[in-house]
Amino acid sequence: MAPILNYEQHAQCLIEPDLSVQARLQMVMEVRDSLEIAHTSEYLNFLKCYFRAFSVILTQLTSPQTTESAEHKLRNVVVEILNRLPHSEVLRPFVQDLLKLSLAVLTRDNEDNALISIRIIFDLLRNFRPTVEAEVQPFLDFVCNIYRNFPATVSHIFNSQNNPNPPSTSSSAAITATSPSPPPPPLPPSSHPIGGRGDDGGGLDVPPGISSSGVGSSTTYTAAGQLNPSTSSFKIVTESPLVVMFLFQLYTKLVQTNIPYLLPLMVSAISIPGPDKVSNNLKTQFVELKGAQVKTLSFLTYLLKSHADYIRPHEESICKSIVNLLVTCPDSVSIRKEMLIALKHVLNSDFRRGLFPLIDTLLDERVLIGTGRVCIETLRPLAYSLLAEMVHYVRGELSLAQLSRIIYLFSRNMHDSSLTLVIHTTCARLMLNLVEPIYDKGVDLQSMDEARVLLGRILDTFVGKFGTFKRIVPQLLEEGEEGKEYSTLRSKLEVPIQAVLNFQAPMEYAKEVSDYKNLIKTLVMGTMTIYLKPWNFQTQLNISLSSTLVLSLLFKESVSSI
Repeated sequence: MAPILNYEQHAQCLIEPDLSVQARLQMVMEVRDSLEIAHTSEYLNFLKCYFRAFSVILTQLTSPQTTESAEHKLRNVVVEILNRLPHSEVLRPFVQDLLKLSLAVLTRDNEDNALISIRIIFDLLRNFRPTVEAEVQPFLDFVCNIYRNFPATVSHIFNSQNNPNPPSTSSSAAITATSPSPPPPPLPPSSHPIGGRGDDGGGLDVPPGISSSGVGSSTTYTAAGQLNPSTSSFKIVTESPLVVMFLFQLYTKLVQTNIPYLLPLMVSAISIPGPDKVSNNLKTQFVELKGAQVKTLSFLTYLLKSHADYIRPHEESICKSIVNLLVTCPDSVSIRKEMLIALKHVLNSDFRRGLFPLIDTLLDERVLIGTGRVCIETLRPLAYSLLAEMVHYVRGELSLAQLSRIIYLFSRNMHDSSLTLVIHTTCARLMLNLVEPIYDKGVDLQSMDEARVLLGRILDTFVGKFGTFKRIVPQLLEEGEEGKEYSTLRSKLEVPIQAVLNFQAPMEYAKEVSDYKNLIKTLVMGTMTIYLKPWNFQTQLNISLSSTLVLSLLFKESVSSI
């Protein structure tokens, strides 16, 4: 393609009213291919010639499209060019107009162009802070609007042509809230309706069913070649919380005026479980829905420390929504990992109390980690660490049945060679912390017998781990000798097939020895605690002499194994 020789003349031809869409598209693509000029001294002349032309194309010569077409491609290329402009001081005189233009595209155009526009807005807000403060509130108003439309968007997207009735918005596996969600709050005083068709006809019509009333349509999400409006896009919802978080950090005065309106809308959005069953053609949209909800949840957990007073009335609802999202979340590693990180933030705050009644659901590995192989291999260390932390906080309130499930789960993990030694140590410490609550549960003869069985299972797990050390420790010491190869020695070990599949990079020798020392120390202290406890609580638990002898023999076996 020949380079553009006269930018001013080319820009004038670009906005000729009689020019066809195809010809205009061809000229815009020529500009895009010549965009390297923006990195030279001619950048200012380029902006003076083309910025007005781009504005005219987006606001006057074209309108937002709902289907794939040449006009949509034209608008898309123009927005792409605006996104690729270097954010140097040369751009500063055009920042206000560029931000207003991007906001117009974001609020009125389709999803494809709006996604590019929101990136432009974020970059402008980050690089030209004092200049663009006046345009921050309109963006926040738009975010409030898309969250207000969120329930209706979900209803519209997941309505099938084969099902004239809207699908149920409750999941059988999800946890039902004890009280209905409050109605959405009114718009803030500075808000105005955004996203509808403007007086100039430049807006994008919202599909039937996408309204504040929440009444859905019987059509599917988007047919082939259809473009989703920005006001009913899960992708736009996914991108918005990060920008809002950044704006709240820059302009703290906006928090007081916007949080009371935005927060209830976000809490309501993450509480929507979506349909019970998703057809194959809507699986992508379902993943986008969960991704948008998880990003929103991450924003809410960001507010926990700095704005806890605003979050406190929604504590129970947010905690239930976290578990609901884990129940309904697809097997996407990135989404589930972000969910677990959000869960970690909640556990590190005073709001963790809301999770304690939901411990039974979180003890299900399919809920906590998912069922996909990649999720299982990637997320187990983080998931088990979080679960151990939660169990530690609530251990005194657990029943014997719950303690039994926990002991089974963590004793199995402690013998899983595909997990790290740090996770093994965490499992051992958790089970050691459960010894005292187990003793406290022995209030009658039946519970004493059950408690005795649980203690025996913990001790059996520890003894079994000592048996593993009997094979590993000599080889670990052998590795420390000069001239020994790590791979040769490790190949002598008999490990399960899943450990081979998940084989981890060799650790440094000193760190590996340190991890083994910590684990052995934890196991020895735990074995001694379980062994000595019956003497201190013999009357309370009514442990017979034969039971004490069994524990003594087990302890001797564990000591002799190392």
